[in-house]
Amino acid sequence: MKKRNGILATLILYFSIFAVAFTGGYLGMSLSNGSLGGSSDSDTLELTKTNTTTKAETDLTEVSAKCKESVVEIKTETMTRDRFYGNYVSEGAGSGVIISKNGYIITNYHVVDGATTIYVTLTDGTEYEATYIGGDAENDIAVLRIDAKNLTAATIGDSDALVEGEDVIAIGNPLGELGGTVTEGIISSTSREITIDGVKMDLLQTSAAINPGNSGGGLFNMDGELIGVVNAKSSGSEIEGLGFAIPVNTAIEAAEAIIANAK
Repeated sequence: MKKRNGILATLILYFSIFAVAFTGGYLGMSLSNGSLGGSSDSDTLELTKTNTTTKAETDLTEVSAKCKESVVEIKTETMTRDRFYGNYVSEGAGSGVIISKNGYIITNYHVVDGATTIYVTLTDGTEYEATYIGGDAENDIAVLRIDAKNLTAATIGDSDALVEGEDVIAIGNPLGELGGTVTEGIISSTSREITIDGVKMDLLQTSAAINPGNSGGGLFNMDGELIGVVNAKSSGSEIEGLGFAIPVNTAIEAAEAIIANAK
């Protein structure tokens, strides 16, 4: 009898140890999987990783698509008289930004200064001969108008709200033949005093690639808002990433004054 009781006690002890070991192992697996009768944390971690790796690409794609249709190509013809060669036509190129659905376009004064004929090409390839409304040489802003309606106008932002390091994109017509080109960068400085043709200007500095032909094009923030009008770059064999733009608050104030005076 004592022997049976001893065997029974040994079996009970054995199964007790097995049960504790099994329960502890199951509990450990459940905790490591993030579920103990509930949902797994691994789904959340995977979702966060996916969002993190795709967000920047989605933002740039969406912003570019939103802004591109408001930026136009500008081509100019200027009649020049030379004492030796007589009259001849010189051509120029730049960019512009649609600021109203009924055809008003903002660009740089130096892009259209002295032009006898100005052509504007939309992103769909439609070309218009533009009317010169007026210009402000000191602020390097000019306003054109085309005979068109229901255009895609840029959303105007607030250049006073910009911060250094903020992501931006520049859209324009570099080299006068690459319309709709998008480049990305940051705001390198929100206020940089630059002297252009003897005139001091308070400009935004950006690392977005700027080339000849970008003048008059748009600088946009990641909300797709126009925050600057590109007007200059520093050039040289050892210079990269030095582009400048007129703050949109200054540009729009000048444009409104030009339109009011024209009327």
